[in-house]
Amino acid sequence: MALVETATISYRVADFLKKHPPFHSVADEDLLALAARGRVRFYEPNEYLLWQGEPHRPQVFVIQQGTVSLWDESSTLAELRDVRGAGDMLGIERFNDVHACLYSARSESDVVVYAFPSEDLEELFSKYPRAREYVNAEGRVTVDYHATGERRDLSGVFLQQLVAHKTLVRCDTRDSIRDAARRMITAGADALAVVDAEHRARAILTATDFVEWVAQGGGSADEPVERLVDAAPVVLGANATVPEGVLAMSRADAQALAITHDGTAHGRVSAVVSSRDLGAVFGEQPVTLLHEIRGAADTQALRDLNHRARAFTLQYLTSAASVDWLAQFTQLTDASILRRIVAMAGGGQLAACWCFAGSSGRAESLTRLAPQIVLVLDNGQARGPALDAYNRVIASLPECDYIPRLNLPFTSSFYVATLDEWKDRYRRWVSEPVREEMYRSRTLFDLRPIHGRSSLWEEIGTTVTERVDTDFLHVIANDCLASLPPLTFFQDAVVDKSGEQTAIFHLEESALRPLVDVGRVFGMAAGTVFGHSTIERLATTRTLLPDQQELFREAADTFRVVLWQQGRIGISEGTSGIDLPPALLSRHDRQILKGGFRSILRLLQFTANPAWIATR
Repeated sequence: MALVETATISYRVADFLKKHPPFHSVADEDLLALAARGRVRFYEPNEYLLWQGEPHRPQVFVIQQGTVSLWDESSTLAELRDVRGAGDMLGIERFNDVHACLYSARSESDVVVYAFPSEDLEELFSKYPRAREYVNAEGRVTVDYHATGERRDLSGVFLQQLVAHKTLVRCDTRDSIRDAARRMITAGADALAVVDAEHRARAILTATDFVEWVAQGGGSADEPVERLVDAAPVVLGANATVPEGVLAMSRADAQALAITHDGTAHGRVSAVVSSRDLGAVFGEQPVTLLHEIRGAADTQALRDLNHRARAFTLQYLTSAASVDWLAQFTQLTDASILRRIVAMAGGGQLAACWCFAGSSGRAESLTRLAPQIVLVLDNGQARGPALDAYNRVIASLPECDYIPRLNLPFTSSFYVATLDEWKDRYRRWVSEPVREEMYRSRTLFDLRPIHGRSSLWEEIGTTVTERVDTDFLHVIANDCLASLPPLTFFQDAVVDKSGEQTAIFHLEESALRPLVDVGRVFGMAAGTVFGHSTIERLATTRTLLPDQQELFREAADTFRVVLWQQGRIGISEGTSGIDLPPALLSRHDRQILKGGFRSILRLLQFTANPAWIATR
């Protein structure tokens, strides 16, 4: 090994660093100062740069060229943990309170590294928050990272902020319709609160409500405005966020909501938020968009609205933290489109329940991947007309520009069956999971009712919950090991545990599926089988197994990160995001995902150990 002064090549070193995170966010003068204090070190193949467990060196290494492998040598058989190349760093775990080298680092080829004093880097990372974000992602998962130039996450913006400058326009239930309309016009408001004597909201009226009253025959404008009240208003508390407002109004197909002091219908009204107020934040009005879906004239209109909804989602999919509300928004979009298609296909009159399964059933489908649709028929419903309607609905999905869902485990006709048939299938899957090949039907355990008789869905859920036992949990927990995460990224390839490299990151199969499968197992163990997302299932598990809080919190954060990557890349590329080339991921993205891979592996190892089943 040779040691060479690098003072004369500081500019060259700084130029190299500038191409790689975290140094790409550092000012040139600070990079030059760092480069001036660096050293160049050379290693031949099969030399150790670092030893596992040794105290940290005074320097941190940045690989300039060559390949370095990281090995866990804590047991008899060494295990490959990572592969690193040009621009990658060695020894940065020290900045995350790790007091010794986590792994041994060995050169796989001729390797050149830059060695920089660790105290210089510590000072640099303290000065540049984005550089610190990258370092913090070493070995752990973070949902707070935002890509450069993207919009801020709106999950911290409160509804109250949108209307703080506005005067609340309201009237008493005994005021006349004429007086109520006059107050809205005088104030230039697009929504008015109808309150009782205790200032509790009885309704939130918009101009549309007055127009509909006239269209339906109206009456005397001197009648009390209470005549226009036909439904309880949407009510949220003063600490409700903008995303929560969007989702609440979208679910109720409401154009406005009331903010009360205690967040209940019994509280005093303090403000009214309308869809126009939300439009001022978003540009696109998400509530209005969903309302337009419900009244779309044909599949071409639904196609355009589907694209608008996905464009809106991409615009505000600013970080992994934004996944929580945007996944719910796209689920509402897909559900609204399905209901409209069902109505146009003549399936709305069936004695049946239209359901989503798989990612759509879990409310985790951000891209335009076609929802997996299941039709549960009442036992008295004829199957022929129902199957015809189902096939018409499925045929309409591509017309709405959904990406076909390929390789479903069963033929199309399988997904249309009576309640008794479905209950019998689920009983057999739970009672004999191996013989009945339950693994083929895993996505059907994510069932969510969308349209029709939800009581049919509830009956199936009760049947499954009653049948789940310890033996079944053992089988499906062990099955989770069928999908393992990759080890790492190296250049533009994905590396598995054996060191084999592939050019495609199978995101769905190797990162999302293990988390989904584990979430489903623990959801069943907790008795929450249908109608829940993976994040909700993992949150329930933290209550079920309080000693494993950190494990399941990190798993939920990993899921958010992976779903974020699938959503933003899949939508922007016009694909399902199931598979993608690693070149579409930034260096920072890969850094965060690598920590996620390790989190997934720890979760799988815990799930496959039957000891937890006895403690639930």
